[in-house]
Amino acid sequence: MRRSTQEGYAVRSSSTAERSDDTDAPDVLTVTSVIDNRAHKVIGSELCASHAMRTGRYEAVCGHLVAPAPLVDADGAPCARCVQLDPTPAAVSPRRRRRGLRRLLPA
Repeated sequence: MRRSTQEGYAVRSSSTAERSDDTDAPDVLTVTSVIDNRAHKVIGSELCASHAMRTGRYEAVCGHLVAPAPLVDADGAPCARCVQLDPTPAAVSPRRRRRGLRRLLPA
């Protein structure tokens, strides 16, 4: 678990393989909405905001108000607008080194 602070709120998130290790990027979580059954991207500080805690709805990156589905349900189809506006940088996957018999056998 990585702990970071954003806008005065302490936010905890687990690092994923999709994200780079950039400390300036906000924590973004995917939350499926029961309203449109789409997986929206929500900034971690929004989950801690007092107005969201009272109403149980969170503002996604695309502006949609998300009423979260149970976390045991499968993710819905990704929201195209959230994917476009995602503030986290895409991680670059490292090139795999070729190992195995090819390096042991003569050419």
